[in-house]
Amino acid sequence: MLPRVLPPEVLDLIVDHLHDQPTALEECCLVSKSWVPRARSHLFAEVEFNLSRCPIRLWTNAFPDPSNSPAHHTRRLWIYGLETTTASSTVLRQFDCIQELWVAAPVQDFSAPVSFDQLHGLSPTLKTLHLSDISAPASQVFNLICSFPLLEDLWLYFVTIFGGADGWDIPSTSPRLTGSLHLIDWDCSVSRGLLDLPNGLHFTEITASCRVEDTVSLVDLVSRCSDNLESLDIAYSSSSSVYFPDPKPFALSGATKLSHARFQCFGLNVRWITATLLTAQSPNLRKITIVVTSRDTPANLVGEKIRREWQDLDHLLDYLWTSRSVFPEITYSGRLVSQGFGELALRLLPKLASKGAVGRVGGCGQRSEE
Repeated sequence: MLPRVLPPEVLDLIVDHLHDQPTALEECCLVSKSWVPRARSHLFAEVEFNLSRCPIRLWTNAFPDPSNSPAHHTRRLWIYGLETTTASSTVLRQFDCIQELWVAAPVQDFSAPVSFDQLHGLSPTLKTLHLSDISAPASQVFNLICSFPLLEDLWLYFVTIFGGADGWDIPSTSPRLTGSLHLIDWDCSVSRGLLDLPNGLHFTEITASCRVEDTVSLVDLVSRCSDNLESLDIAYSSSSSVYFPDPKPFALSGATKLSHARFQCFGLNVRWITATLLTAQSPNLRKITIVVTSRDTPANLVGEKIRREWQDLDHLLDYLWTSRSVFPEITYSGRLVSQGFGELALRLLPKLASKGAVGRVGGCGQRSEE
């Protein structure tokens, strides 16, 4: 009698149910050679290279046959540090089906900036690119971005461009960038390079954190994406410990699809929020979140400033609540409790407080009950 064999589709379904159990998947590889490809597709779905600790040649030693490399199953690739050797480039080229790429390349020797040439066009299916702790010429950063035709989401954390973006030879085409843009502690050269991309910017979600002195660049980015923008999350800080310049307000009249706006004040400066919200004309805008943070400044030095600005904001948010059905929410950081800000906010915004729209933000940024 012939042995009973399950159809391949059933075997694949069994292995797929174990996608989040690496130990069980490793045991599946020992059951039968026919089970290995499916188990590998989950075991190597995410691969991380920390090249500062482990050289990439160890991957070659473990998987010497590129045609049978598990790299073809990888969907998310993390790279910390970059090697410019031929062996490194050969191995990285095996990851040709990734959809999300994370690259962190802190530079120790600034006389030899990092090169991304070996990553250009690494995967034609890439949709999300993360770059963090990067110091590189504009041509390296933006040519890498332009080498992925289906790129949608872009994350730039602590990215510094050498020499600005003016010396960059703009390519003839670029991805349409229709997903989300995340900018954390970036410089103006980054925004200028993004604005120069030939196919424009079409992000539906923008999350950004920068110094208040760099407001103008961010306003330009938001304006360029206004036709498609659905979510806006902005946080400002200041390089000065005593002077908080007013940021430039956003013009949201063209953001007709905007449904949620979140603003984080620094130094208790809320006038720019008021000026921005007065320009919002989107019929889809239903949620406004304002997070207030401050340095450990004694309340008696800023109390009058808080009272004046929040009284003005109270009138604006009350108007939005009653006339446009917008749900406003005010949250404040825990450190302001000791300054009496919690009680002040509850007193200045009684209508919002009575509806539960005033709350405290905990250490992890989550709203907590009073």
